[in-house]
Amino acid sequence: MTLRLRNTLTRSVEAVEPSDGARLRMYSCGPTVYRFAHVGNLRTFLLSDLIRRVVLYHGIPVLQVQNITDVGHLRDERFDRGEDRMLVAAGLEHKTTAEIADAYEAAFHADAGLLNLLPAHVFPRATEHIPDMIDLAERLVDAGHAYVSDAGNVYFSVASFPDYGALSGNTLDALRAGHRGEVEADKRDPADFALWKAAGEGRQLKWPTPRWGEGFPGWHLECSAMALRHLGPRFDLHTGGIDNVFPHHEDEIAQSAPIVGGPPARVWVHGQFLQVGGKKMAKSAGNIERIADVAARGIDPLAFRALCLTSRYRHKLEYTDESLGAAAAGLASLRAGLAALGPAPAGDPWAAPPALRAGAAGDRPIGTVDGVAGNGDGSGPDLTDRAHAPAAPLSETGRTFHDRFADALDDDLDLPAAMAVVREVLRSDLPADERRWLVLDADFVLGLDLGRASASEAAPPGGEAAVPEEIQALVGERAAARAGRDFARADEIRTELAGLGWEVVDSAAGSTLRRVR
Repeated sequence: MTLRLRNTLTRSVEAVEPSDGARLRMYSCGPTVYRFAHVGNLRTFLLSDLIRRVVLYHGIPVLQVQNITDVGHLRDERFDRGEDRMLVAAGLEHKTTAEIADAYEAAFHADAGLLNLLPAHVFPRATEHIPDMIDLAERLVDAGHAYVSDAGNVYFSVASFPDYGALSGNTLDALRAGHRGEVEADKRDPADFALWKAAGEGRQLKWPTPRWGEGFPGWHLECSAMALRHLGPRFDLHTGGIDNVFPHHEDEIAQSAPIVGGPPARVWVHGQFLQVGGKKMAKSAGNIERIADVAARGIDPLAFRALCLTSRYRHKLEYTDESLGAAAAGLASLRAGLAALGPAPAGDPWAAPPALRAGAAGDRPIGTVDGVAGNGDGSGPDLTDRAHAPAAPLSETGRTFHDRFADALDDDLDLPAAMAVVREVLRSDLPADERRWLVLDADFVLGLDLGRASASEAAPPGGEAAVPEEIQALVGERAAARAGRDFARADEIRTELAGLGWEVVDSAAGSTLRRVR
């Protein structure tokens, strides 16, 4: 495989390969289910989806694990004094923590489906892996990398791990100097972090242990324990947001390495923030939007996916009505351009290449499943190396387009360049069958469901499949108007299209176009 990604641990772009030569094993940090995921969270989850699709495009199977954090305390005990976010949400909504977790996990899976994210093969819940966490903490204490304080808390001793800071670039001296305010009095070193905390009186979420009485896990411990359970001691790839680098992934490496013989993942990949007005999208900033809210505005949720494809994953991305509108217009233009090429022939070398659609994960997936689509609908094409051996009889020019697209993907996920190639294909002088095949083949990775508005739906009577450029331009302008909340202009364009013999059908999944006369 020729995919290369920037490894945060080594600060270099490296080849991504299955260590066992058969299947790529990846762990993706998932949601804490005490609230809805917003589109900023989904940009991070999209990163793992795109990596997985590229690996599959190379014909290599993937096993993806994505955790569900249903114990919300201690996201960073250096600044957080132990308030459990699951318990807070339960109190505010007058529900049990289990009811909170079930509701928000179901919402997460539904939102991921709207964005066409391939569901993981297993979604382990933190509360279902408490014995694994206790076992890991005990092994670290026995190995001298952790200690039990007088207060009954179990801390990892960062001084016992010389490579602490390798992922983030932090040094222990800087971390110690940077601590502000009160430090837990039972810590030996201000930089030490909690593996297990003793439960205070009246605490609801707590579990018994063989050695330390009742307590609850530190946030960082869960991912190490669940990765070890579902992927084994060492695996190929770990993904997350840039805010996971420190302390979460730094601590994850520290507490795993003494047990498994080194960093648990060979390659660590992190995506940058989605911003609003130059600030990170966050609930605390009051600038969040859900993908369900985007759909409720009548905007195709995949317009947000298209927006994310306009930027490299390591770059910050600004989220505005205008940027979303431009992405919606661009997506509508791509679909109209594809529809203008007419329907794909059946049983022909130019038949539509097999698509990869996520399918629905269900409210609460249980266990580990196989298959290309993971916990989706279970369907998916047979895997072949589409990156290096395209199935269609491409011309020399067509093969050049195909190879440029694959090279852009392999170059640290250069999706803006890949999207530019797709637009070039649509504008090219290649035969319609070849252009259509190339665009649909690219959509295996892009995940924009470009074939949704099929040419047969958009075709005029008599079999002529062309959608005039004027109509394509109006469709794109209307999509931008809807994304920009200019609904009056969108209605004007709908009326104008109707006068020209074209009907726009809107739904929560987006808009389709069809000829009515």
